Amino acid sequence: MKTYAYTRVSKADSENGTTDNQVHVIRSQMNIDMIYSDINISGSMPFIERPEAQKLLNCLNTGDTVVIAKLDRGFRDTADCLNTVKWLQKRNVTLRILDIALDVSTPIGEMILTIMASVATFERKRIAERIKDGFANGRKQGKSYGYKLEAVHRSVAIRSSKRRQEALERYDMIRTNLSELIAQNATEAQMLNHLKTVGQPVSRTTLRNALGR
Repeated sequence: MKTYAYTRVSKADSENGTTDNQVHVIRSQMNIDMIYSDINISGSMPFIERPEAQKLLNCLNTGDTVVIAKLDRGFRDTADCLNTVKWLQKRNVTLRILDIALDVSTPIGEMILTIMASVATFERKRIAERIKDGFANGRKQGKSYGYKLEAVHRSVAIRSSKRRQEALERYDMIRTNLSELIAQNATEAQMLNHLKTVGQPVSRTTLRNALGR
């Protein structure tokens, strides 16, 4: 029986585009065998269609556990949430969502999960409505939107350059901390454990990006 962590971040969630904070929260509470992280993936995308989530589902066996730091990192659609939970239950796989500490294997737990997933769905739809209404009101006032605007082009370029530089500096630090293990052709698991030991826990995706894999 193994314990897997699932993390997700969308483009709007973090300028750094990493799930390291989620990984830290999960590792602080549980021992994890492997982490699957979907980067720049919207929560509106069905769980089974996300690249890393697919890999996770394919490797699960009876008795395994899937851990998610927060409900909205796993699901932002009620039907998707409940369908995924039922899929896991049929295979006797335990799902743990740390921010709500809920046992979804019980009728009460499933009811509470349904309510909370519905709230997450409502929140996502309301955000989309507010953005749409904001654009509509702005256009009525003569405002322009979109990447065709020079100011927007410059802003996007600056933010992209800053994020890239931050990522490169982070990767340099990771490689520095792993220099001896890299020379020894250590496994990814050994590298991840070493980074955790030195107080720099990262996801497997971040490690692979740092190593250029």
